[in-house]
Amino acid sequence: MRERQRGKIYLLLMICFLEVFSLRAERALALTRSEENTIRVFQLVSPGVVNITTTSIGRDFFFNPVPTEGSGSGVVVDTSGHIVTSYHVVQGSSHLEVTLADGSRWQASVVGTSPGNDLAVIKIEAPPEQLKPLHLGSSKNLRVGQKVLAVGNPFGLGQTLTTGTISSLGRDVRISQDVVIENVIQADAAINPGNSGGPLINSAGEVIGINTAIFSPTGASVGISFAIPVDTVRRILPGMVSLWPRLATWLLVVILLVVFLRWYWRWFQARP
Repeated sequence: MRERQRGKIYLLLMICFLEVFSLRAERALALTRSEENTIRVFQLVSPGVVNITTTSIGRDFFFNPVPTEGSGSGVVVDTSGHIVTSYHVVQGSSHLEVTLADGSRWQASVVGTSPGNDLAVIKIEAPPEQLKPLHLGSSKNLRVGQKVLAVGNPFGLGQTLTTGTISSLGRDVRISQDVVIENVIQADAAINPGNSGGPLINSAGEVIGINTAIFSPTGASVGISFAIPVDTVRRILPGMVSLWPRLATWLLVVILLVVFLRWYWRWFQARP
């Protein structure tokens, strides 16, 4: 009788041990809300981030042509094949190739540039169903400490995700001897060569900036990166995609100039 009772007690203790062990295992495997958000956002935006391979022609000591390859990232902005990237990614390139998230490769051409903002638009002739445009959010109400994610092609390793926070706003960054970009976003998400042109994303999956540069004495990430605010992208994107806004601007300037000259000529003739 006592042996049966002992057996029941041992069985009960074993069941309790297994329950506690399984509960701890479930807790260990459970994801935090922040992790779930990061995974959801990456799955949402990664199809709209592309890898860009560039080829430029240089010259060796004997002036023979030598092709040089580079890489960067880009953001699909519509189903017509327009992709926003950094100007320095495509600058001086003679050949552009875009790799979509599904692995397909497409030849690309530059359709518009804004060197002063380090932005460019390239275009591929891919079917609309293969293009997954990302939603351009707003950079107006960003705050220091806000969570951000960066997706890109660092060192040629496509579809790489890094996370961090906005560490400062309103920075002025010199990206070349002649170009200073104003009001950029500073973040601590790891950005490396090849990330340029890729998106900076908020926790809602919206593009809030285009990664453009890093601050580093070694050329690799040290925790300070910069992105062009998406409001700047939205402002100049129509003029880079289509010629009509630029033509309309020049036409307006010409009309105003003609009106002014006619007024000045009449005023000049009417003088005593």
